[in-house]
Amino acid sequence: MAGEIKILIFAFLISHTLALHPQDTLIISNDKLVIEDIIISGNMVTRERIILRELTFGVGDTILKMELLPVFQRSRENLLNISLFNFVYFDATHMPGNRIKVLIEVTERWYIWPVPILEYAERNFSYFIQHREWDKINYGIWLKWNNFRGRRELLTGKLRLGYVQEYALSYLIPNIGKKQQHGFSTGFNKNQQNEIFLNTINNSPVEYEPQSIPAMVRLNAFVNYTYRRKLYTTHSLRLEYFDYEVSDSVAIQNPNFLGDGRTNLGFFMLTYNFNHDVRDSQIYPLEGFAVRIRAEQMGLGIIPDFPYRNLRLTGVFLFHQMLASRIYFNNATKARYSMEKMMPYALGRGLGYNEFLSGYENYVIDGTDYFITKYNLKFQLIKPTTWTIPFIRMEQFNKVHYAVYFNLFADAGYVNNVFPDPTNTMVNDWQFSTGVGLDFVTYYDQVFRIDYVLNKYGEHGLFFHIETPFFRW
Repeated sequence: MAGEIKILIFAFLISHTLALHPQDTLIISNDKLVIEDIIISGNMVTRERIILRELTFGVGDTILKMELLPVFQRSRENLLNISLFNFVYFDATHMPGNRIKVLIEVTERWYIWPVPILEYAERNFSYFIQHREWDKINYGIWLKWNNFRGRRELLTGKLRLGYVQEYALSYLIPNIGKKQQHGFSTGFNKNQQNEIFLNTINNSPVEYEPQSIPAMVRLNAFVNYTYRRKLYTTHSLRLEYFDYEVSDSVAIQNPNFLGDGRTNLGFFMLTYNFNHDVRDSQIYPLEGFAVRIRAEQMGLGIIPDFPYRNLRLTGVFLFHQMLASRIYFNNATKARYSMEKMMPYALGRGLGYNEFLSGYENYVIDGTDYFITKYNLKFQLIKPTTWTIPFIRMEQFNKVHYAVYFNLFADAGYVNNVFPDPTNTMVNDWQFSTGVGLDFVTYYDQVFRIDYVLNKYGEHGLFFHIETPFFRW
């Protein structure tokens, strides 16, 4: 009896093993899908090749079944990140022989924007709200033609009047060549101000308006080349010319504004940018990371009497991670280092302009080198939601997506200034702040933020911002 039981057990194991082998083979063979075709709809303006360039797959590729949804999600994020579409949907039609057709439906944005300009001219929105200096209002017209000719080109023209007068024109074509790996842009900008920040005293910018206006005229012209071999890494080389001209009284009031009492300063600058970005969104990322490196050589020897030749290095690291359902963490860190420490005031700005610490919006911390890091814990109060406005017929505007996030955050920063003014006590010292905030994220890349912040000096209050976080970093 015992021997018969052993024989039965042995036979069962053998038969079970033989049964598993073809089943495993079937699973492996059926686990792969071949993309037979990609069908795109909704692209009334955008060329198909622009959309295909952003996909992580192509016709003829083989994809594991378990990877199909992640691949679709990554490609959808890539398409949304080029800011041509409000909505992107993926689907697949299964065919015999483990073949599929990929269906992509896009909702294009409105691309031609003759936008009236009515804006504040302060360093940030919170400073304007607190001081409400209504004479610092700009007005004019800004023409932005995105996706020009359906090739993702960007044509912009700007006429700004009021507190700051500006005339600008630029053109960008990012997808040149058969593989769309090359890009080119060029443009110029003329900026005229009757009142300028002349100096920094007591950690605040000193405004000055001379009797002989304008106070400053700045001209900038550039050409830029970009190379993007794959999807997420971009190299660019930019050649710029700057020309600053100030009134005589500006040079008298602050001889170091352009250095050595100059009223005119012109120079060339060559910039190399490296950008590796694998975040899920460039507007309001929740997952992924980005690394940016910039090297700027100011003064190329083309203008021999330019005395401030300087190599400036900048590094940025952005990290975003989902910790749990609806809970996210992110860190943004940026550092800048300049070889030359004695720079004119107009060329040596630190924190308080493009980058600033939360709770320090009213202050300027000038220096040639700085370090800034921000930590943020986000709670998703309202998931990304789509709402259709019934009385608007144009699909570019009748669907609105929005989300709301609650934030707990802490900032820290340090600015190095070898030759500080004694009244500027925030330089060469660590600065800190912490607070809570609320972000409202909506379509056309708009982020509205309100923060309640406490800084190192016990100062606290509400601060408002209307911008894309870290977009200028």
